[in-house]
Amino acid sequence: MKACNSLTLKRFHPLTLAFFALILWSCSTTVVPDPQYIPAGGLLDIVKDFQRLAREDVYRFPIPKDITGINILKATLVRLDDYERKNPGQFSDIINFNRAVAYERLREYDQALAYYHKVAGSDGRLGTEAAKNIDTLESFRRILQKPLPTQDPMEYIKALDEKVAAWNEIIARYQRTPYEHLARVEEEKIDRAKVAFVELNRYRMRDGNQLVILGYSQLVTKHRQSKNFYRYLVDFGDFYALLAKEYVIQNDPEGLSFDPDAFDQFAKSALRLYTEVAQVDGILEKIEAQGKIEGLRGLMEKMRRLNR
Repeated sequence: MKACNSLTLKRFHPLTLAFFALILWSCSTTVVPDPQYIPAGGLLDIVKDFQRLAREDVYRFPIPKDITGINILKATLVRLDDYERKNPGQFSDIINFNRAVAYERLREYDQALAYYHKVAGSDGRLGTEAAKNIDTLESFRRILQKPLPTQDPMEYIKALDEKVAAWNEIIARYQRTPYEHLARVEEEKIDRAKVAFVELNRYRMRDGNQLVILGYSQLVTKHRQSKNFYRYLVDFGDFYALLAKEYVIQNDPEGLSFDPDAFDQFAKSALRLYTEVAQVDGILEKIEAQGKIEGLRGLMEKMRRLNR
C-alpha cells in the first residue's frame, strides 16, 4: 500500500495520470468484498488494456485486438458504456477522455470532439490535454470538410493534391505522436482515391491507362510502410490483369491481330505483383493472391493454345 502513495505524477501523460489515480483509489479501498472496490477494479482493467494498445501506429499496423480477439477501440467503447451504466457519476472525466481517444483512433472525429469538449472544461491535466486535442482535431476536420469540385476531372485531382499537401503539414507538425499516424492514414486515403478516380475515368483522359499505372506505382512506393501495402499490390495486379483481358477482347487470339508479346506484357506484370504478395507469410492477402495466380496462369495457357 505504501508504494501507492510514493508515486511522483507530474511528468506523466494525462492518460497515465488517470491510470495512477485509479490505482491510488483502489489501494485506499479495503480489499475484502467492498462493493466500491470491484467497479474501480473493472475500470482500471479497461483503462490499462486500452492504454497499452491504443497508441499503436494505425498507419503501419492494423488496430490491435484485445485478448478476446476484438478490435480494442470498439471493445473499449462498449466496456466504458457498460461501466458507466452500472456506475453512474463515477470517474466521468476519465471515461469521457478515453472514449474520445477511442473515437479519435477510429477516425470518428466528430464523436471524439464531442467527448473531448465534455472533459475540456474540467480542472487538471485531463482538461488541458482535451483542450489541446480539440484544436488538433479541428484542424483535421477543416481539411476533411473542404469541398471537392465535381465538374472538371482535373480540378478534382488538383483539389485532392491540395488536401494531400494539407495533411503533409499536419504530419510534419505532429511527428512521433499518434496524430502523425492518423494524418498519414488520411493522406493515404486520398492517394488511393486519386488512383481509383483516374482508373474509373481513364477512357476520358489522354493516355489514361498509363496514368493509372503511374498512379499505382506512386502509391506503392509512397506507402510502402502502410498496413495496406499488400492490398495495393493486389489491386495493381488486378489492373494489369484487366488490361490483359481487355486486350483479348479487342484482339481475337485466334486471329492475326493478336500479339502474344503484348498480351504477355500485361499478364506477366500482374503475375509478378501477385507473386510478390503470395510469397509473404502472415498476411490476409496471401491466399487471395495465390488464387489470382492460378486463374491468370490458366488464362495465359488458354491464350497460348488459341494463338497457335
